[in-house]
Amino acid sequence: MLTRLLLLYCLTGHVFSKEPPDMDCLVVHLKYVHCSWNKQGTPQVNYTFYGWFQNDKAKECPSYLSEKNITTGCNQPYENPLNRFSTFHTKLEHGNTSFRREYNLKEKVKLNPPTNLTVQNRSDSNLWLSWTQISPNCVDSEVRYRINNRNWATSRPGPGTQNYCINLPSHNSLYELQVRSKITFACGDSDFWSDWSEPVFWGSNNSTAPNPVKSSTSVWTPVLYVVGAFILILLVMMLLHHERIRIIFIPVVPKPSAKLHNPEDWFQFPKGLKESFNYNERPCPVREYCHVPQTDSESSDCSTCSATTDQTNCSVLIPGTESDLTTPCSSSTSTVTV
Repeated sequence: MLTRLLLLYCLTGHVFSKEPPDMDCLVVHLKYVHCSWNKQGTPQVNYTFYGWFQNDKAKECPSYLSEKNITTGCNQPYENPLNRFSTFHTKLEHGNTSFRREYNLKEKVKLNPPTNLTVQNRSDSNLWLSWTQISPNCVDSEVRYRINNRNWATSRPGPGTQNYCINLPSHNSLYELQVRSKITFACGDSDFWSDWSEPVFWGSNNSTAPNPVKSSTSVWTPVLYVVGAFILILLVMMLLHHERIRIIFIPVVPKPSAKLHNPEDWFQFPKGLKESFNYNERPCPVREYCHVPQTDSESSDCSTCSATTDQTNCSVLIPGTESDLTTPCSSSTSTVTV
């Protein structure tokens, strides 16, 4: 009896000891359910896959995935995205052997990476990144960027947002940006982020970068220059109006030449200022006279001679209308003894 049991175990032991493949299922981009059973390696046999949601009929896989002609997975589409909130049933069959399993796929949703990434420097001088994702109202996104190949910086713009702003970027730096997404908590949540999108670039630097986006000149730069110039001119006009600043242009004095000129011709005075220098002053003739009296006794043989000189200061005559006015001066007498 024992020998028969051992023989039966040897003949059928491979059936009882056969473990089910380690299968896992995931909703991909709200389009189909992806199930795979090759985590422990490529199976030894080809399995037939059946999958269905609660209250639906079992359907065989319409699109198998295979390795070396051995089936390793299945992509099974479904029409209603809300079906992911229902239980998903699977069955693997090979000959008389089958394995069944149930999955809750509400939090097992993995989106495809965002598409149509564009980056541009808008009129507000900020750098704007935008992208496209399925069901934007149910999607939460994460942006990461780095400058000149340095460390990544990440940010969460918020649920339902499909753009991101970097304030006042440097035109002399290279920006590399990527985005990934997942289902938000309000729409069932998900434990899986999508893969990072293809990177986009903006700016430039000295290093070589693939297809950098050329920076565009901000339209606000010339506007700021014009406003600054206008304010400066306005301030100068206000100062001149209140006589705080007077601008006097002094002409260059010409080099004197051998031929003498009138110095007044060197300067170009204003008409009113030049007339103020033209004034008339009547000439004052000055004359002087000396009265020396002659003595009666003059001899050549006298041993002692004396001379008396009576000198009167000159009179200054200023011509009047018809007669001269004489200004008397003090008189002085000097005696010279020889």
